[in-house]
Amino acid sequence: DTPRCAMACATMSVLRPTAPAPSGVAGIQNRRVVIARAAPNRPSFRVDLGKGTVTIENPKDEAAKRALAVATAGDQTGRPASAVRPRDVKLKGSGNCVIAAMTEEDCVDATKLIMALFFKTKPQDYFAKDRLKAEQAERVYGGLAFGVRESDDRLLLCAKVGGNLVGVAEVALPNGKRVGGYSSYEPTAPGESPYVSDVCVAPNQRGRGIGKSLLRACEAAMVARGAKQMYLHAKTDNEEGKAMFVNAGYTEVGRSGDDNPLASFGIGEVGHALFTKQLKASEYN
Repeated sequence: DTPRCAMACATMSVLRPTAPAPSGVAGIQNRRVVIARAAPNRPSFRVDLGKGTVTIENPKDEAAKRALAVATAGDQTGRPASAVRPRDVKLKGSGNCVIAAMTEEDCVDATKLIMALFFKTKPQDYFAKDRLKAEQAERVYGGLAFGVRESDDRLLLCAKVGGNLVGVAEVALPNGKRVGGYSSYEPTAPGESPYVSDVCVAPNQRGRGIGKSLLRACEAAMVARGAKQMYLHAKTDNEEGKAMFVNAGYTEVGRSGDDNPLASFGIGEVGHALFTKQLKASEYN
């Protein structure tokens, strides 16, 4: 389903080498200063409409990502990501992928994937779509970075094949804030249960079991926190997504609205189907 990450703006720039931060509150504050230097207020995204790509203009981007990895390492104790163990998953056909908690250095590649998959404009916005795409990329990146760095009621996961990010997933924890439009979807998912906001996989990696593996990793993380049931929505016209959820053990418990053949052109919306699954701790290890 379409990701709608909420959002505070942020970017990346190169950091100078920094000594390890001290422990305790002072250490946390020190790390936040380091992170702020690595992710100032606005990203610099380059939009190529012909290719349909969004890239970071700063050529030192990779150095910034490495610096962010150092700056944020080990700062997940007690947070949602601490319940996630990296998993090496064998894929259909051949090869493996690694499922793990998203780090701040992953947010740039996650933004590129989300924008490539889901950014759309309405016909009347044709002449403004380059600006709108850049602005949306900023919001998506900012939301991901905030979720990884500070949010205590969201869990962000990613899948990598050969070190390349090819999938992302997000879970809103029980009674946590559900960013984007998910809280307005009908039928409404109970707030006291975890809710899968997004699962998406790069088109050239679909059909290999990555989406299902991301979903299972979300479930395992929630079971580790004591959850017994999970919910999610799918658009009524998302046949591929609905089939994956059913195959993963989810049951449709209601839907609203109808299919809209014009939605793919940015005109109107389609309805949503609500799915749920009972989580049994014995099935996860």
